[in-house]
Amino acid sequence: MTALIFEHPLNEKVRNYLRLEQLFEQLMLSKALQHPLQQQQFFRVLFEVSEVLERCEWRADLLKDLAKQAEKLDHWASMPNVDTSKIEELLLQVKTLIAAISKHARVSDHLKNDRLLASIRQRLCLPGGNSSFDLPYLHLWLNQPQAQIYQQVQQWLGPFQLVAEAISHLLKLLREQHSDIEVMAHKGFYQGVAADCGLLRIEVDTEYQCYPTVSGHKHRFAIKFISALNQEIEDIPCRLYCCKIA
Repeated sequence: MTALIFEHPLNEKVRNYLRLEQLFEQLMLSKALQHPLQQQQFFRVLFEVSEVLERCEWRADLLKDLAKQAEKLDHWASMPNVDTSKIEELLLQVKTLIAAISKHARVSDHLKNDRLLASIRQRLCLPGGNSSFDLPYLHLWLNQPQAQIYQQVQQWLGPFQLVAEAISHLLKLLREQHSDIEVMAHKGFYQGVAADCGLLRIEVDTEYQCYPTVSGHKHRFAIKFISALNQEIEDIPCRLYCCKIA
């Protein structure tokens, strides 16, 4: 038997964190630009990161959650029988992130006036729009020495690294701080109390060949399992992890 975990955000902030986490991972995997598929993926994801950051309150959300974490670490440091060196290390990391993020309000502005990116953005929405005859500027740029390409890519990604690090830190913390319970979804349906849960993680065995759809918010949620084989759903045992940054 193989257990599979499905994650579902129960508020818009965590939804944005998860989207950005996935986009940053895709950027790291495609930034080498050594294959046409990598090139198309890299630029498409780069523009998606910029778009998500433009429309969400990432800075205020990160600063608020990091401040909560710093407050909790300060409290833990005053308790007996704790690893103070580890807590101090984490506290320094959090305070460094807070100080750095406080100085950066708009991390994607550097992409807006880039001539190469502007030409790519116009064509990338077209099917096959990254051909050399559509984007001769990109074709020329990709045939520069690899060191120059790498340097330019690092300049594009540099301002995002701080956001990526903060989101990675907070999501790791969020996934670790959870309460969990074994439940039975009768005929594939289960309803529960979220108790200010920000992220719901649903662990179910792949032998059931089903996947969950979730509706809800920070107070209540409902799970409905859908059969991947288009069969009637039976009772599905699963484990729920309710994750939150307290």
